[in-house]
Order: sequence, then C-alpha cells, then structure tokens
Amino acid sequence: SALKDIADCKGFGAFLLHGVTGSGKTEVYLQAIARVVAQAKQAIVLVPEIALTPQTVGRFRARFREVAVLHSRLTQAQRRAQWDRIRSGKARVVVGARSAVFAPAADLGLIVVDEEPESSFKQQSKPRYHARAVAVQRARILGIPVILGSATPSLECWEATRSGRMRLLTLSTRQGGGALPPVRVVDMRQELREIKKLS
Repeated sequence: SALKDIADCKGFGAFLLHGVTGSGKTEVYLQAIARVVAQAKQAIVLVPEIALTPQTVGRFRARFREVAVLHSRLTQAQRRAQWDRIRSGKARVVVGARSAVFAPAADLGLIVVDEEPESSFKQQSKPRYHARAVAVQRARILGIPVILGSATPSLECWEATRSGRMRLLTLSTRQGGGALPPVRVVDMRQELREIKKLS
C-alpha cells in the first residue's frame, strides 16, 4: 500500500501520490503524519491558499491536538505566535500555504505538498521560489520523506517518476467504491464545423 511504502522509507524519499478524486489521499497524509508525530517529530503540510478553509484545517485539528496554521491573512503578531509554537515544538503539525515550507520546525520528519501542480505554490515577487521545489530540497537536506499529491500531477513530477528521482504511488479507486464520472473526448474542430453549419 502507499502508506507502507512511505512508512518503510528510511531517510530521504520523494513520493508522487497520484490518486483520483475521492481516493483517500488526505487519509494517507493523515496516517503518515500520525506515524511521524508518534515518533515525537513534526510535519509540514502545504496546501494551496484557496484550500486553507476551516474544513481543511478542521480535519487536521480533529486528528492532531497541536496544529499551527500559516497563511497570508495572519497579522504579524499572529504569525509570530504561530512561529513560536512551531519553533518550541509545541505545534507538531504545520498546515499552511507556500511560505509554510520555511516554518522553523526543529524536529521535522515529513513534508506533504497537496495539489502539487497548483500555481499558487509559486512566489512571483522577490525572493522568487517554488514551494514544491523548496519542499523537496529541504527534505533532501534533512534526510526525510516528502509526499507530493495530486489527481492531476504536473509534467515535472511525472518525468521525475520516469527518471527514478521520485517514486509513484497510485490510488486508483474511490473510497467506498464510488464510480468515476464518464469521460468523453470531444474533437472541437468537428464541433465548430457543426456550429458553422447551423449559422
């Protein structure tokens, strides 16, 4: 299983968790984080800014007592308070947008990047960086696993799995056995010809 492969990783390992919508990627994250927290280590979970909803944060808080949340709407004082909780080790899990990749977790044991192809992980103003790339490099330096998850992985991550720089883990079915919606390829050139005939 995907979770066993991650749990068996000793040292640095980059994993692309490719799962269809509703396949349980978040549950894999939560269980992998639980193993890290049980070892008295910390975890960073990066999510797109738009995904930082009370519902998303609530899922992590329901599973783990001490969760720090970092996002762009925090005041300087709030951010400082969160960073102090992380630095002291009181917050075992950090959930945040791209800048959370720099959170001062002293005992980091895992980094998760959910929806890794999201453009919001790219910092456009100086200093420019891509949080996904920083996450992989930080994991490599610390010798810990990093999980990059998506239902539609980026071409860079697909290529990394082909070249062996990243391991592909696949969740191909939905939890509860729900069926995926039907997909049909449409040739838009034919559609345009049909529209022109009607006009």
